[in-house]
Amino acid sequence: MQKQVGWLWIVGLFGLIPAANAQTPPSSAANTQFDGTYAFASATKVNETYTTTWTTRMGQCGDIRKLGPLTIVNGQARYSGFGRVTKAGFEGTVGSQGELALRLAAPASKSSLGAEIVTLGTIDGNGTIRARQTSRGCSYDLVWRKEAG
Repeated sequence: MQKQVGWLWIVGLFGLIPAANAQTPPSSAANTQFDGTYAFASATKVNETYTTTWTTRMGQCGDIRKLGPLTIVNGQARYSGFGRVTKAGFEGTVGSQGELALRLAAPASKSSLGAEIVTLGTIDGNGTIRARQTSRGCSYDLVWRKEAG
């Protein structure tokens, strides 16, 4: 009887391993399902004004007319934006469910306190990215759409 139980245990163990592997998608598939280039579609101001931290005066939030395309490769995302803040672009990651998180950090200089701008959003099944870009001043709701290809 003990011998049969031992064999059943071994057979059961080897039967569970393939089943467990079948349940888990390969990590490369999870990281590449959102790969592609997303064309900038629109930006909407969340707030019209902000208070400057160094003078306590009100500033006006400008319109965003154009941003660079957002590109995703192997779960790594990037897009170019505000040339007046920095020449560097936003960089971040995409999660397996389409969660998007990007950041741009511009160092302080003699004429600037520096900036940190964060973009958080999601990618839906139709290839549309909806994200909110926030900083200590102005915030925007952004939309990109996946390009065919």
